Amino acid sequence: MYSHVTTLLGFLYALFALYTLFKLFRFGQRDKRLPPGPPTLPILGNAHLIPAHGLHRKFQEWSDQYGKIFSLKIGASTIVVLNDRRAVHSLIDKKSAIYSDRSFDKNSDAAVGGENFGLQHISPSWRAQRKVAAQCLSPKVIDDKIGPIQEAEICHLVHDLLESPDQLFAHVKRAAASATAIVIFGHRASTANSFWGTLNTALEPGSYLPIEQFPILGYIPDFLAPSKARAREAYRNTTAIYKEAKERVETRRKNGDVRDSIADRLLSGDMKMDITMRDNQFSNFLAVLHEAGSDTTASMVLTGILYLAKHPWVQDKARLELDRACGQRMPAWSDFKDLPYINCIIKEGLRIRPVAPVGIPHRVNCDDWYEGFLIPKDSTIYLPPWTLNKQCEDPDTYNPDRYLQHPRLAMDYAGSPDYENRDHYSYGSGRRVCVGIHLAERTQWRILARLLWAFNIEPPVDESGKVFELGYDYVDAFLSHPVPYNVRFTPRSAYHERVVRESFVNVKDFLGSWE
Repeated sequence: MYSHVTTLLGFLYALFALYTLFKLFRFGQRDKRLPPGPPTLPILGNAHLIPAHGLHRKFQEWSDQYGKIFSLKIGASTIVVLNDRRAVHSLIDKKSAIYSDRSFDKNSDAAVGGENFGLQHISPSWRAQRKVAAQCLSPKVIDDKIGPIQEAEICHLVHDLLESPDQLFAHVKRAAASATAIVIFGHRASTANSFWGTLNTALEPGSYLPIEQFPILGYIPDFLAPSKARAREAYRNTTAIYKEAKERVETRRKNGDVRDSIADRLLSGDMKMDITMRDNQFSNFLAVLHEAGSDTTASMVLTGILYLAKHPWVQDKARLELDRACGQRMPAWSDFKDLPYINCIIKEGLRIRPVAPVGIPHRVNCDDWYEGFLIPKDSTIYLPPWTLNKQCEDPDTYNPDRYLQHPRLAMDYAGSPDYENRDHYSYGSGRRVCVGIHLAERTQWRILARLLWAFNIEPPVDESGKVFELGYDYVDAFLSHPVPYNVRFTPRSAYHERVVRESFVNVKDFLGSWE
């Protein structure tokens, strides 16, 4: 009797072991119903193929090889990449109710404490924060209230570039951070080293443990997983910076200095959230607005300047419009319709060098099908601007002329059913389209229009007069930006220089009121 029981138990153990091996072998395999993709390995799936940097370039390579819609298996998780305009419209835009959530990512959640509403899952907290952000950054509010602040800061920027063009990166970052800080906190960054110019770092896909894909990695001790410590440190640092910003606003208000800013209106109750926010959550809501309105905008502007310096014919074409429409005065946003080529320059810079080349991934909250392919519940969905923006003629050539038939702003095309005529995908799609899209476009337009009106933007020269060749060197992280470079800003004439100096003098008192 005992031997029969032993034999039965041995058989059951062997059966369990075989089942476990079978499951492990299938773990990471691609379901035949999924879109095609690179071959998988047992357990790993495609994890071994994910690069630490330059994921957007790998997406392009896989798209060329496996089709515009392809899938990746990373352990237990599924990634579906949509490099197809029709698919983006059909799924992300038309089915936004099920495609608007964010992917699960423990490291990202730890790095922002779950308090970055741009990365939050669909929830009352996300809805409330996005609602307030959209109200504060609507076209009407920007044009009526924020526009004069932007134009004053840009007068400061143009004057800075006249005085010290070798500090281009510092000047552009200061101007973008300062204009945003005035709107959010009621304070400005008078210098590049000002507290109000403080920015945060970003996350790079592939630089941390894929815990969601391989849950067993979550049991690794922190001292063996530096990415966990980096994520928590990022949250602590960001929270500390913006808690101090909030405290400075509160101290100012206690001293009777109440200003017209988002923080002031929230603290006074003039503007209300639909939820009650904890102290850290309040600070990080303001942090998201500040970082999105300053860091990414500065990167876009620096890309525009780099490409303009390398393409003088584009500058010449823009100045024909500027001189005709504005003559001897600096351009203003009210000139937008009379200066369509400036809009073309903005669009082409965003197309050829999107700030977030792979975009921020979405998540589908139920099983779905598209063109015979299964898109499983909880799949991570990428719609990478880098690859989507290249679906045009001669995609690697910088040519703003391609947008001559796109006179409107990006939001008009993002919300249009005419997906084939969309300008670019650099602001995302669907319900998760960048909430600061109106502010970003107006800031870029104002800066580049005034720089082109005031200066000739040229590559640097050495002591013998030899022109240096500018490269296209970029930091290809989650957020991409140009590696520091130098260009010459030469006033177009003595008159243009005088207008720049007088304009700066005229706005100094206004800017001083925010210090």
